[in-house]
Amino acid sequence: MSSLQNVFDRCDDLVNPIIVKELRQVVRGRFFWGVLILFLIFQCLVLSFSIAEKGMSSRHVGAEALEFLFGILFFASYVLIPVFNGMKFAKEQTEGSDELLFITTITPEKIIMGKFAAGMVFILLIFSAFSPFMFMTFFLSGVDLSMTLIGLLVALLFSSIGAMVQICCAALSQDTHSQQFFRGAGIFVQVTSYFSLMGMGSELVRYGGVRFWGFNGGPGLYAIILASSLLLIYLLFRAAVAVIQPTGADRMRAVRLTASGGWLLTLAMAVYWALEAASARFIILWGGLVCAILVLMTMVAVSERDRISERVARDLPAGQTGRRLAFIISSGAAGGLAWVAMMTAFTVLVVNLFAGLTRVPYRGDLNEASIAMLTFMSFSIGYGLFAAFIRRAFFSGMVEIRNNWVIMLLVFVGFSVLPMFLGVFVGSNSDLIMMGNPFVASSKLAEGVLAGIGVLFFGLLINFMWLKRQVDEFLTAGQSDK
Repeated sequence: MSSLQNVFDRCDDLVNPIIVKELRQVVRGRFFWGVLILFLIFQCLVLSFSIAEKGMSSRHVGAEALEFLFGILFFASYVLIPVFNGMKFAKEQTEGSDELLFITTITPEKIIMGKFAAGMVFILLIFSAFSPFMFMTFFLSGVDLSMTLIGLLVALLFSSIGAMVQICCAALSQDTHSQQFFRGAGIFVQVTSYFSLMGMGSELVRYGGVRFWGFNGGPGLYAIILASSLLLIYLLFRAAVAVIQPTGADRMRAVRLTASGGWLLTLAMAVYWALEAASARFIILWGGLVCAILVLMTMVAVSERDRISERVARDLPAGQTGRRLAFIISSGAAGGLAWVAMMTAFTVLVVNLFAGLTRVPYRGDLNEASIAMLTFMSFSIGYGLFAAFIRRAFFSGMVEIRNNWVIMLLVFVGFSVLPMFLGVFVGSNSDLIMMGNPFVASSKLAEGVLAGIGVLFFGLLINFMWLKRQVDEFLTAGQSDK
């Protein structure tokens, strides 16, 4: 008995306590069970009406019932449960009740993983309630069991992404104002992406991958969707962990290492499909997605601390080469901007190399796309540097450095929108007025890239001493104590 008890004790130690806490809170409440019973009654009514309609009509009522049930299931698993789970976590963040977790031995990784796992348990319960009724539509007409199973698996995969997105938004809710912004933005993204995914799913089911994507996918397409989704979930997981870590920790090291590894993995996928489909569109799409992520990373970088913490300095390598490499991936505004600039250069270089080494159609579009990427990222980094300077010069006592992304967003929007109003009042239609808009400048090729590089150079110039101080502090940290 003692040996069996030891096995149970070891298994009990492996269970994440956050999962136990979340499940206990929800199961003891009436909300979850009420919603579950309501869904079961609703499905019984839908299936009963479908069977009755089948007896009076020869239409494919099975496919219609399946599509209706799938839409309800996906809305519950992709929108309702992740948003509810995220709201609970955001409330803990703003009320400070999450601080009780940090006085225990529970690490930030276990906290985020526990929140995510608890949400996935609720999603699986909803799936277990819907799946039997959805498979029963096979006995009607117009239903393919294999496509139904694939649809359920894909829905479960995207629901896991939605759960992690909401947890990440909740982790960013450090106070009341940020909670309102990030919760609103998270719900907006979740709802709009739900309708987009439902539309794409309907097109794929009706016409297949050939008409929708322009090529046959097969198992390779499913493998890439799975790998990309898991990579996105892990990247969001690392981001959420970074946000709730202590202030002095090296928060961004794991995030930037994960993003760098993801850059290589997605590049391999894009090259594979570009060669498989003999088209440059996949490389262009990859570059556009990378630039979108790099813009977000720029906003994060300018909002990081500009002083090295004792905890980071204690773990730095002794050699100067190692320190320079650590500078790029460690937490810090200057290092974060350097990482973004490096990844931008690699992305543009890869797109140009692919255009020069392959003979896929639309190869000329790759050269134009690389110029547009360089232009857009030059503006983004430049405006991020402008925001850092504006905060230090005018709002250092009012705006914390962690909220510098707000100033960058205002600068970005200001230079994008104000030139349009200026052109209206001045009465000029010159493209020169619109050169401050990164979207317009990116389409102008030579003129646009010169304007972007000019903005970047001016941003570096006004922040030169600020950047230099951070580099010097990082390279010499801890050496005086030896």
